[in-house]
Amino acid sequence: MSNNPESKKIGVTVSICLFCYNNDEKKVLTVKNEKPPFKGALIIPNKTLKYNQSLEDVCSEILNENIGNNDIYVEQLNAFGKLYRHPEGRTIDISFYGLINLEKDKVVLNKNKGAEFTNISSFPELAFDHNEMVDMALKRIKRRMKYRPLGKNLLPDQFTMNELEGLYASFLSKKFDKRNFRRRIIEMDFLREIKKVQRNTRGRKAILYEFDPKKYNNYSKTGF
Repeated sequence: MSNNPESKKIGVTVSICLFCYNNDEKKVLTVKNEKPPFKGALIIPNKTLKYNQSLEDVCSEILNENIGNNDIYVEQLNAFGKLYRHPEGRTIDISFYGLINLEKDKVVLNKNKGAEFTNISSFPELAFDHNEMVDMALKRIKRRMKYRPLGKNLLPDQFTMNELEGLYASFLSKKFDKRNFRRRIIEMDFLREIKKVQRNTRGRKAILYEFDPKKYNNYSKTGF
């Protein structure tokens, strides 16, 4: 075999930053690294791309293996290919990000892989360059939420205005004036009021809303 460095193989992996919004906190799926280097360290779920697989095929495998469900919103994020991102060889990673709702989507965490949703507000240092992937994914979501709705993938089917505001405040890292937020959301007209109420922890009544599918999908395609 040639000793020419240019003849050495380049590995390709696929990873996914899977986010949820649970208990008023944004979280991302992490697993424990099973192999050296950094064995046992927290990482974003990933898998090596085989010659006969598409990127989407591997992404589906990752989701099935770690949460038992690949029927969720997923979008390609970026390629990560710094020269020394992997200590043991040249590896290019094609990263995706996804959004899931733990209340309405099927989720069976693979405990053998240490799969869990980790709170981003107290986020640990991940191995390799996986923190960069999470940061980039959050920035992508932040940009998208400014002109396209993403709440359908993160909230229950029925929710309060406070829950919707909390979601936007969390992912946009911004505090809203409640009246202005409510007025702006109502003006966009992609919510439907549900004719029933729930009581919050203080015993007060709150109106429940749901997304209007047709208008929501229209905004998803064309923007606000």
